[in-house]
Amino acid sequence: MLYELDIEEAPARFAEAMATVDAGLGVLLRRAGVVIARIVPESAFASLDAEPDPSDGLTPEEREMRDILEAFDDQMYDRF
Repeated sequence: MLYELDIEEAPARFAEAMATVDAGLGVLLRRAGVVIARIVPESAFASLDAEPDPSDGLTPEEREMRDILEAFDDQMYDRF
């Protein structure tokens, strides 16, 4: 789950955003509805040798797009 915060509110809600990151969740910073930054916990980088979870830090829309592109990619390799 990601916590979303408008960049204009970030200074006033910084402590809240950092508490969210400390709890192990990511924070998306938006400007005019567009994501401009993503803050993730340090634990996301703790083990670079381990196979990363492809869903870490993705929004539901990003997960859906990833699944669509993977299905398309699989079909392309099956035909050629």
